Amino acid sequence: MTTELLLNKCRGSLIGGAVGDALGYAVEFLSLDEIRKIYGQRGITDYKLNSSGIAEFSDDTQMSLFTAEGLLTAIAENKTSVDDITPYITTAYKHWYFTQTRPASHLDGSHLSHVKELWSQRAPGMTCMSAMQTIISAPGTEVANNSKGCGGVMRVAPVGIYSAVHPAVLDIEHAGLLAGYAAKITHKHPLSTLSSMAFAMIVAECILSHSIDRDKFREIIIARVFTRLNSRFNGDIHLNELKALIIKALDLAISGRADTDAILILGEGWVADETLAIAIFSVMRYIDDFEKCVCCAVNHSGDSDSTGAVAGNIIGAILGYNAIPEKYRLNLELHDLILTVADALASPIIPSSLLG
Repeated sequence: MTTELLLNKCRGSLIGGAVGDALGYAVEFLSLDEIRKIYGQRGITDYKLNSSGIAEFSDDTQMSLFTAEGLLTAIAENKTSVDDITPYITTAYKHWYFTQTRPASHLDGSHLSHVKELWSQRAPGMTCMSAMQTIISAPGTEVANNSKGCGGVMRVAPVGIYSAVHPAVLDIEHAGLLAGYAAKITHKHPLSTLSSMAFAMIVAECILSHSIDRDKFREIIIARVFTRLNSRFNGDIHLNELKALIIKALDLAISGRADTDAILILGEGWVADETLAIAIFSVMRYIDDFEKCVCCAVNHSGDSDSTGAVAGNIIGAILGYNAIPEKYRLNLELHDLILTVADALASPIIPSSLLG
């Protein structure tokens, strides 16, 4: 694969996630009937812009950017093991938490804290907030919850992006482990961990693979990603549950069921496994069409921004940045910053401007 194509796919994944997030953020707390009443029978297909003409994204993209910053900072300090990188991601999530709870300031070690737009509350998840509050207020205290909310899975695409370009530093299997650890910082249920592991590996595999059609996408998920998970967690009841749901998503995508009916069977996306399943359904059904994929992923009665973000990360990894319609690239909040972060994840040399 050429360097140009690899960069196009890395950019596509990170920008694609932000596009799906921004599209879904406008309808996150609306039912499908309410969405159709406002936007028509097809649902939302164009951004809802703020008074400045910007399509705002949610905490999903905020936290994805901070995941990237934590990972890049760790790598710049020659930390390459999962155990060594995870504390840097925890620190990055502390920085994100401060952007949600404090007046804007420049935080030591965080270039992202210099970006005023990130000091905005965009419906931050309660589990993320409460977990980070515990970590900050009582250092050394174990976060105690059994949450499988989607706040863990929706933020780990940068781990998969980095792994695709730097397998000698972080191979795909270890990228899965790191993504699981990153999710586990705030969300302790095994289905959150496993969904996050699968998601990061899917992103990496899609970036590295050429000409992905439905058959190849199924092979990536079942023969590659779940084979790796099975080798580590063989017989795990939660892994079996996740795999069954993902297979159902893949099968529904090639069935004759309407998009919204199929999504209703999979769930609403408020929990990690359902978020991943709805995203995979949307990608599988519209494997060669970015717009149809993300629109499918957000037009339902559930957690539209997270399902849109995860679907956007995956379809962007498949089709690349150049396949994202111009209407979604224009007016996207912090578009250029997101591109810069994607380039840093794909670059052999991390720009010093990203390291605070």
